[in-house]
Amino acid sequence: MLCWNWLKEAIFPVRCIICKQEGKWLCSKHNHFCCAPENKANFAFLDEIFASTAYYDKTSKKLVEYFKFRGFSELADIMTVPMSSIIINNKLQEFTLIPIPLHWSRKLWRGFNQAEKLARSLQKQFPMMNLSTDLKRVQRTRQQAKLQRNDRLINVEQAFRWMGENVPQKILLIDDVVASGSTLNAAAKSLKQVGAKNVTGLVFARGGKPCQNLNNEN
Repeated sequence: MLCWNWLKEAIFPVRCIICKQEGKWLCSKHNHFCCAPENKANFAFLDEIFASTAYYDKTSKKLVEYFKFRGFSELADIMTVPMSSIIINNKLQEFTLIPIPLHWSRKLWRGFNQAEKLARSLQKQFPMMNLSTDLKRVQRTRQQAKLQRNDRLINVEQAFRWMGENVPQKILLIDDVVASGSTLNAAAKSLKQVGAKNVTGLVFARGGKPCQNLNNEN
């Protein structure tokens, strides 16, 4: 592992993902996030969704790209800094962290579950919070980003199942990005069907209409 990390740093030295300045993934100029768009959706099973920033902010979108699609899982510790503020401000420390699961085939292809990386990073910051991976994705679904809203709802309707014994009463579902919220709501449905009382979502970024203070600097 140490050899791999050394090789990775030699081939891909740490540089700001926006301006390419060497030294940090986000330099001091770009290490900030805009506010998340307002959540106007109502869900049948999900009690609330908190998002720390807007997906269409330049910095946020780049972070998700490098983290989720280029395999830089260490970026989880950067992304969870604003997420941890939400936990503190909304007194969510008593909730159990549950990452949105990937189907085993997609996890094998990607190499890791990005939601689980975020959840484990949050647990490092909040050791008192339990973390469970007993929520499983039992159906391989199409990628939500490529579907229209109604198709997204159908796509994930029966995708999740609780495989543990006692379901936690207060659950904080963790994911990287939310658009329509259909994935989180489908997961919340499966959890409430087995006895969960409160299922809240916490994501790094929310899609939708950008807020006014987006970072558009080069």
